[in-house]
Amino acid sequence: MILDLAAGPRIAVVAPCHAFNEDRYQAGVRWLRERGAEVVEAEDLRARHRYFAGSDEHRLKTLVHALTAPDIDAVWAARGGSGITRLLRRIPWTSLPPRPVLGFSDLTPLLDQLALRGAAAIHGPVLHSIGQTSADSLSHLEALLRGGALDPLPGHPLIPGRAEGPIVGGNLCLIASTCGTPYQLDASGAILVLEEVGEPPYKVDRLFQQLTDAGVFRGVAGVALGSFTGCGAPADAPWSLHEIFEEHLGGLNVPVLDEVPIGHGPDNHAFVVRHQAAIRDGALHLAR
Repeated sequence: MILDLAAGPRIAVVAPCHAFNEDRYQAGVRWLRERGAEVVEAEDLRARHRYFAGSDEHRLKTLVHALTAPDIDAVWAARGGSGITRLLRRIPWTSLPPRPVLGFSDLTPLLDQLALRGAAAIHGPVLHSIGQTSADSLSHLEALLRGGALDPLPGHPLIPGRAEGPIVGGNLCLIASTCGTPYQLDASGAILVLEEVGEPPYKVDRLFQQLTDAGVFRGVAGVALGSFTGCGAPADAPWSLHEIFEEHLGGLNVPVLDEVPIGHGPDNHAFVVRHQAAIRDGALHLAR
């Protein structure tokens, strides 16, 4: 079991990225409280600086406190957006206890760095998105947290085959943004998840090329493509986004599963970063 919500865990809510919409955030808080969790808001959670939830110093301080305070059982991000890459180099990685941390989108590189250090880093809905997340995805999240059985996540085999390995990745843009930095994703031997929102096809193409040139695809066991919300080709285009995927991934000689229900949309099924997973029979299978 990763986290028993019914046991009343103290969950620290932090906003290390964008400022959030209060109504959407409160919907997530209600969902947590209805399941028995105690919500502990970070100090001055509603601070604003430009489009961020406060200055870098403020967001770093509250994030580190949530990650290290002895009376906290888990950490949940209020929202993604942007801003976490401004903090990564200043996080005291060697002094963090391995507690569960939940989020996605802009949290992608934070989750990977925490997973590398033994934390239960869960790629799943932020509180800001819970009210817009499907009931099936939320049931899946609860089952994952309590260590229950998880149904396979269906997809469309873009390139058929079978693969096994630790599951890594998340938001395509964030993975690309860490290329050439100390936080570049090492996906060797892993099943790489990629998802995106609001990027036109030419940018998706460029981001895939950046991952190729930086070596992110080198040695991957397989690729699971989540939702690419608002990224499709124009209605009159004689080509599809899937053709871009095939062009960049076809030469890897690994299975590629498309349309997996992970990402920026109502279907956002959680996974534990760097836990074992498999691609087989047209689905993504997550180990408990």
